[in-house]
Amino acid sequence: MASATIIHLQVRMPPPSPTRFDNRSSRGGNRPPRSLQRRISTACHGSGHHPANRRTSMRWDNLFVSGVAAWVPPLTSGADAVAACLLDADRYTLRGIRSVAVASDSEDDAPPRMAVRAAREALRRGGTDPADVALLLHATLWFQGVDMWPEASFIANETVGRQVPAYSIAQRCNGGMGSVELAATYLTAGLGTGTAALITTADRFAGPRVDRWNSVDVTMYGDGASALVLSTQDGFARVLATATAADNSLEILARGAEPLRPHPPEPTPIDLGQRTRDGARIAAFDDLTHRYIDLLVSAKNQALADSKTAVENIAWAVIPVSRRGSGHELHDLLEVPDERTSWGYGRTTGHLGAGDQFAGLAQLIETGAVSRGDRVLLYGGGAGYTCTAAVVEIQGPLGA
Repeated sequence: MASATIIHLQVRMPPPSPTRFDNRSSRGGNRPPRSLQRRISTACHGSGHHPANRRTSMRWDNLFVSGVAAWVPPLTSGADAVAACLLDADRYTLRGIRSVAVASDSEDDAPPRMAVRAAREALRRGGTDPADVALLLHATLWFQGVDMWPEASFIANETVGRQVPAYSIAQRCNGGMGSVELAATYLTAGLGTGTAALITTADRFAGPRVDRWNSVDVTMYGDGASALVLSTQDGFARVLATATAADNSLEILARGAEPLRPHPPEPTPIDLGQRTRDGARIAAFDDLTHRYIDLLVSAKNQALADSKTAVENIAWAVIPVSRRGSGHELHDLLEVPDERTSWGYGRTTGHLGAGDQFAGLAQLIETGAVSRGDRVLLYGGGAGYTCTAAVVEIQGPLGA
C-alpha cells in the first residue's frame, strides 16, 4: 500500500504566547470523563506538584507540506494471532487493534528500503525536485538492518542525492513529529540551499527480540514506512503552528531496572511493559499520571493557541495508535470525538513506530476525508518523554 500527502511550510519565531484552554464541548458533543476534565484543566494552569514541563512552540507563516506517503506491508489479523496463541483474547479485545502490518524478512523489506519507497512517493506526489531538498531526517525505534550503520545516509543517497545532510532521529514514537519541528527550523534558518526537507520513518518489528503483539502493554506494533516533505514554497497543506513539550524525568519508564550494559544483551524478547512497571516503582513519583497528562495536554493546547484554533474547529486529529483501553484515551485528552480521529485507520495497521501521523495524514488525503479549509491536529508522543503537536490547514488536493 502506498500513500502520499503534500504540505507547504514557512516559519517565524514569535514571542511565547500563553496557553489558553477552551472548556466547551467539542463538535459532536463528546466530552472527556469528568475526572479527565479536572486533570486537563489543571494541566492548563499548572498542577503545583512539580515544575512545569518545558515547552517550545512555533507559529509558521510560510511553511507547507508538499507531499506525504506511507508504504505499508500486508496485514495480519489479530483474530488469527489469537487463534495461533500469539495474542491473548482479552488483550485483543481491550486494545482494539484488529490487525497489524507485517513485513517479510527479505532485504527488500528492510526498514531503510521501505523508507526509500515511501520517500520517492512523497516526493513524486508533491512534485518536489530532489535537488530542492536541503535536509533528510529519518526517525526509527528499532534495528534498521545493520549495526552501527548510518541508515539515513543510505535513504538520502537513494532519494535526494549524495550531498544532502542526513541524520537519524531516535526519540522513540515522537521521532517523526519531532522531526517536523527540527526540519522546519532548519529550513527557515536559511541553512543549506534547498527549499524542502524530507522526513522519513521506518521500522520492522521482527522477532526474537520484539514480540509485536505483546512487547509493550499499550499497543501492538505494525511494520512499515512513511515520509513527509516540508516546503517553504507551496503544498496541499499549510503548517500553522507546532509545539513540543518535554519531561525528561519520565525517561526511566523506558529504562526500568535495566543495567547500562557494555554491549547489547543476547537476543531474548524485550519486555517494554515490564520496564515501564519497574521504572514507575523505582521512580516512585506520586504524580506519575499527572506528569503524563500535563505533558500531553500542554503540547496540544500550545499548538491550538498559537494557530488560533479552537479545539471544536479541528476537523480531524491524527493520533498515535496507542493507549486504547488504558483509562486515559487520547481522544478524550485531546478533546476530539473518537470518530474524528485516525483511530479507525490505525487500528488496522498497528502502531507504526514514529510513522502513525504521516501515514494517518496520507490516508485522510487519499480517501477525501478532508476538504479545503479543514484544520487537522497531528499529535505525537514518545518515551523520554516528549510530545509534539502540529496544526495544519488543508489548501487543496494532494498530487496524483
